[in-house]
Amino acid sequence: MSIICFEGASAVGKTTTAARFSSTYGAFVVPEVNQLFDRPKNEPADWYFERQVERWSIAQEQSKFHSLVILDGDPFQPLWYCWAYDFVGWQNLDFMEQFYKPRIQNKAIAFPDLYFIFSATEDKLRKRKQNDSIRQRRGFETHLKMIEPQRRYFENLKMFSPNRVSFLRAETIETNMEFIQKSLTGVIKNNEAESDKLFDKIMEWLRKMKA
Repeated sequence: MSIICFEGASAVGKTTTAARFSSTYGAFVVPEVNQLFDRPKNEPADWYFERQVERWSIAQEQSKFHSLVILDGDPFQPLWYCWAYDFVGWQNLDFMEQFYKPRIQNKAIAFPDLYFIFSATEDKLRKRKQNDSIRQRRGFETHLKMIEPQRRYFENLKMFSPNRVSFLRAETIETNMEFIQKSLTGVIKNNEAESDKLFDKIMEWLRKMKA
């Protein structure tokens, strides 16, 4: 059974597309950390990271019962998110390597079988935000600055693991679903050993490159 991940800018349509896959095809959706868990007041340094591992555990368990599991947000999101903002106010790469590496080796977390990286123009993102009466999308302006470095990260992830990343121009929910369905026909189930090697490659790249 496949575990895939939707990523992209705020208001690009990831959550809505995931919900449509759930209602139409019975896919199981694992929400983002901030949607799934309540943050503690005195948050430990590794709290957010541990929740990502927990999300992966949920995805693995549900993959036993569903043909498709969708992670709404990357379980390795801290890697590229903190890098995009030059680690200002965030954990550094050494911390993240010390956290993720042993957990990958212990098979507590792995890279999804396939990422879909959603994109849209800034004008469309702003219009979608304005028309969204449900989510406040705090930090929307700040997150717009993350789009370019995020794409660079996933372009390099694709270079290291070509079958793991697909870029999607998010026009409508219907075209999103059509594109994803076609892509899923050739999805390759990746194993934990590949995640270990891939993690080393992406960490080396992050250390060399500036966002």
